[in-house]
Amino acid sequence: MRIPLAAILALTFVATALCQRQPAPFYEDTNNIPVSPEVHADRRVTFRLYAPKASEVLLMGSPGILEAIKKPMPLERGDKGVWSLTVGPLDPGFYTYGYAIDGGLRMPDPSNPNLEQRRWGPTSLFVVPGESKAVFEERQVPHGTVHVSFYDSPNLKTQRSFYVYTPPGYEAGKRKYPVLYLLHGNGQIEASWTWTGRANVILDNLIADGKVKPMIVVMPYGHVGREIKTPASAPANPGADMASIEKELLTGVKPLVESKYRVLTDRNHRAIGGLSMGAAQSLQIGLHNLDQFAYIAAFSGGGNRAEWEKADASMLNRKLKVLWLGCGTEDFAYPGVKSMHDLLTSKDVKHVWNESGAGHSWPNWQVYLSKYAPLLFRD
Repeated sequence: MRIPLAAILALTFVATALCQRQPAPFYEDTNNIPVSPEVHADRRVTFRLYAPKASEVLLMGSPGILEAIKKPMPLERGDKGVWSLTVGPLDPGFYTYGYAIDGGLRMPDPSNPNLEQRRWGPTSLFVVPGESKAVFEERQVPHGTVHVSFYDSPNLKTQRSFYVYTPPGYEAGKRKYPVLYLLHGNGQIEASWTWTGRANVILDNLIADGKVKPMIVVMPYGHVGREIKTPASAPANPGADMASIEKELLTGVKPLVESKYRVLTDRNHRAIGGLSMGAAQSLQIGLHNLDQFAYIAAFSGGGNRAEWEKADASMLNRKLKVLWLGCGTEDFAYPGVKSMHDLLTSKDVKHVWNESGAGHSWPNWQVYLSKYAPLLFRD
């Protein structure tokens, strides 16, 4: 029997989540596993890698780390083949990183079981705590449930899956809930918003604080296929698959969600939002289907400007309860998203504009979700 890739990834994540630090599978000699990363009280972070045969090891990181160290930095070789580097202090927040060995091999940290799964391979992650818990950090509050639903897509002729967050109390009750369709970025997977983005934790915390209406969050897979295309055969940009994803969401995912979960099915109780590629998808799907979505958000990604230029401003203001745009000033997507904001402003289209620091990374997207969600379903 062929086991779907999504099922394998799900089982891998469950096994990781149930364990604390344990012997990493990359190391055969478990006596030489170094502690890494080690987050110190002063918010400096030490990275260590046991690589006795390597001649060079570089720390590669997310924008947050790279802003602190400016560029990939070499680790120093120490006793018994353990390489190490201390950086920081880093701002409190969420970081991803990995290693480059001898100018070629890229790998996550084998001492760190916390991974972000991407289509081209995993990267390691860690959190630098602040004085108070961030919105994405777990607290002693009632927790919702994350479900994984597999289905056979009649549109794409393959098995696919989507993740669903149901709020605390869902399983014990009978009430129906509004629904947010939350889309991931290029290279990410349907698990990204929970495994890495911790959307379920964010919603748990916001619901516990009374800042959001309890809602169901649906996180589908945003690429047409799971194969990674070679540069020669790849589309010019992920938007080449956008029409197929729009059809899949509306005719494949949404009907299944509405048959399996207790969701309200009118447009006033349906929202969409996403990051990067998912931001562009959200803007297109939302604009094309204003009869189905009353809320649209784009995190670090712009839409088809020509379509929004043609859209009637009075119609958008009448139909959209919230149109939300956010981007970091150091994000490569900033010029395009800012241009979309300027266009909407010139057309007198009501919208929320959230300009922040930092770049194209999870610390921004997690905060954006925590700002967008409280605006939903208030009427």
